[in-house]
Amino acid sequence: MKWIKGLNPMRAIMGRLFLWFWVTFILTAVLAVWGSRLLFQELEVSAASNREIQELTKVYERLTEPRGRRGPFPLLLDRSARNMNYRVIAYDFAEQRLIHGPGIPLPRGAVKDIKGIANQSSPISIKRGALTFIGPIKYERSGRDYAVFLARFTSPEDKYQPFVYFFIVALITTTLLSWLFAKSLTRPIIRVQRSTRALASGNWQVRIQESDIRNDELGKLARDFNSMADQLEQLWNGQQRLLADISHELRSPLARLQMALGLAHQQNIDSATLDRIDREAQRMEALIKQLLDLSRVESGKREYQSHKLSLLLQDILTDAQFEAANRNKALDIDTVPSIDIQANGVLLCRAIENVLRNALRHSRYLTKISFDVSESQWSICIQDDGAGLTPEECDRIFAPFYRASLARERESGGVGLGLSIAKAAVDLHDGSIDAKPSENAGLAVTLTFPLRH
Repeated sequence: MKWIKGLNPMRAIMGRLFLWFWVTFILTAVLAVWGSRLLFQELEVSAASNREIQELTKVYERLTEPRGRRGPFPLLLDRSARNMNYRVIAYDFAEQRLIHGPGIPLPRGAVKDIKGIANQSSPISIKRGALTFIGPIKYERSGRDYAVFLARFTSPEDKYQPFVYFFIVALITTTLLSWLFAKSLTRPIIRVQRSTRALASGNWQVRIQESDIRNDELGKLARDFNSMADQLEQLWNGQQRLLADISHELRSPLARLQMALGLAHQQNIDSATLDRIDREAQRMEALIKQLLDLSRVESGKREYQSHKLSLLLQDILTDAQFEAANRNKALDIDTVPSIDIQANGVLLCRAIENVLRNALRHSRYLTKISFDVSESQWSICIQDDGAGLTPEECDRIFAPFYRASLARERESGGVGLGLSIAKAAVDLHDGSIDAKPSENAGLAVTLTFPLRH
């Protein structure tokens, strides 16, 4: 049902703009035309056609026949209109009133309209709203003078046909204009949106082309985006250079420290002190290695190859089982899905391995690994039964050098970069990584990756 929700125009700015302007245009046009028709029913006057004159003459002949003069006058008028699509109406000059047979009542203004043309020398056609009169033709009966007219009510289809045509034209025109207007407003917003997504995915070179920037508020937004992207790129490049420079600069004193440590061992200096220096040197070496790893991963290229997931993770899971056994802990692994993935195998394995080793360090006894596969993505969830983290800490554990109060103590052996490296590797695959407290105890970290075909 997601595709049905996607069709909802109110979910997008363009859809809302389009509908509001389109409905406004249509309602304005409809009310203007319909209102003018109701308030101002103009009188249309034209010469009677030959066919109308023939119909009028036929009625006159029927009225002047000997039998046409017998009976009530309204009934005679009604009979004279047999087999016609007209009603016959007579205007009495003496009493200034209309005479006609049974049927639809005539509008109040009909007497005024007919009176105005009753003395017309030749037949004409007058139309007001849905009623059309054709005449007059003079007729005398019992010493009284009458003006005879043909009357016809326009059918609803005929009455509203011009309005229907107008509505169709207005519908097409306003639809096109509203769509163009909404499109012109949303096109630059869509460009900024696409560029923002590209920037968020790590494409620091993305910019909005100057030729696509307009001279309005949306153009200012695009220029502000380009300025922000420039600053972010500079900050990112500076951070990468700083990490690399620090790592390389630390390697030289570390090498000298290790050499001095070796000489001290040869001179039989206090072994406890030397062991402490050795541990600190190893920790510093691990820190430098992970700093360099983080720098390489974050600046890595998106080069993917096809891999069988079960084969790719085989060595990692085997090593993890061996490590868990050495720690007297258990590792529960679900069946690895037999799917083909497009990935950078080295970086993907490093991300999963870092999360898995982190879980093994902090679990009390059991670490679980589960998988989930859908049409568009696959994920791996690594769950331990350790002390766990608060939701606030879960939001920050992927930042470099962050240490949680309980789960990230220095005695655990970590330096605070393993999960940062994992996140950088996941981001390079357009995936996501999140941590949350487990239902029972401990921490559950889920890595999700798109399935590329």
